[in-house]
Amino acid sequence: MPPSTGAPLIPLFRDLVEGLKQQMFFWGKDAIHPEGNLFLRTGFEKRESTGLQGTSCYRLPWQKGALELHGSHAGWLNSDGGIFFLRPLGRCVHWLDHAPPVPGQYPRGRYCAKTNQELYLLAHPFLDWWLDHEAAVLRLAGEGYREACHRQYKRLPRSRAWLRPEQATRWVTGLRDHPEDLRRVRRFV
Repeated sequence: MPPSTGAPLIPLFRDLVEGLKQQMFFWGKDAIHPEGNLFLRTGFEKRESTGLQGTSCYRLPWQKGALELHGSHAGWLNSDGGIFFLRPLGRCVHWLDHAPPVPGQYPRGRYCAKTNQELYLLAHPFLDWWLDHEAAVLRLAGEGYREACHRQYKRLPRSRAWLRPEQATRWVTGLRDHPEDLRRVRRFV
């Protein structure tokens, strides 16, 4: 059962943001996998970005809504809005619009930055997909692929590596299923 107030969720969402920074690097690698784009291989539709030039967006129908992945944001939404990690802002937000963000354009009136129970519940479809995708990556790319992505991320000049892939999967599962029992990342390992 999720916490009844927003306060305990704030530190967990801070940890989630750090994990998403690393995960978005991994997803970038998935798009250029040598054996073919892993998003296209798992049912995503690729389209040109309506915002930032020279970039692509990926979309997948998911749990009565859709996932939207782009280099500047990632999240899930339905006709009532959803949740997005906005990388330029470094936070997860409740997206208030039925249309996804235009990459690079995040007007303040289209999202609420408050971390609360509603944001936590909106995160469930996104976290479900994240875990499902990691299982698909393991099946399609093999056991060592995600660890190789993690090693590459750790070597980037300004990156701060988060959890290793297997630990990250356990932590995301804990956030989704039992946040009241979940340790902060620094104590999780």
